[in-house]
Amino acid sequence: MIGAIQPVRNAAVAYDGKQAVAMLRYRPNEPLSSILKRLDTAIATAQASGERVDEWNQPGVNWT
Repeated sequence: MIGAIQPVRNAAVAYDGKQAVAMLRYRPNEPLSSILKRLDTAIATAQASGERVDEWNQPGVNWT
C-alpha cells in the first residue's frame, strides 16, 4: 500500500497476510520510484532476517 495511513501522511507498507513486514515513510521530496525501491529492499531484508523494517516508530524522528 502506498499513500496516507493515519497518522502517517505519506507511507509505504508491505503486508504478508499476517503482519506488516515493512513500514516506510516518504522522505521529503522523495520520488515514488525511490520509495518503491526502498520498499523492495525492506521486504527482502525482512524475508532474509525475519525482522520487519519499521520507520514509523523511530524515537526522536519527526516526519511530519
